[in-house]
Amino acid sequence: MTTFYISYDLNGPSPSHYQIDSFIPLLGMNSRRVLETVWRLDYHGTAENLRDRIMSILGKEDSLLVLDYRFAAWSNLLPKK
Repeated sequence: MTTFYISYDLNGPSPSHYQIDSFIPLLGMNSRRVLETVWRLDYHGTAENLRDRIMSILGKEDSLLVLDYRFAAWSNLLPKK
């Protein structure tokens, strides 16, 4: 089991913060919010697996970052300025 940090930005009408905050704890163990849209979660699988599971409920305009201390996977990060 690996500990991951998950951060998301909801930019569309769906899902709501309530919906995603209800979904994330169902994915693994020892989940807890560490900032408003940042979660810590123990998960059996890779960063890519976890990213894909969460992306299944996000809209195409939403952004997601999944990190562990060894690897990272992302979708729709803000561009460099």
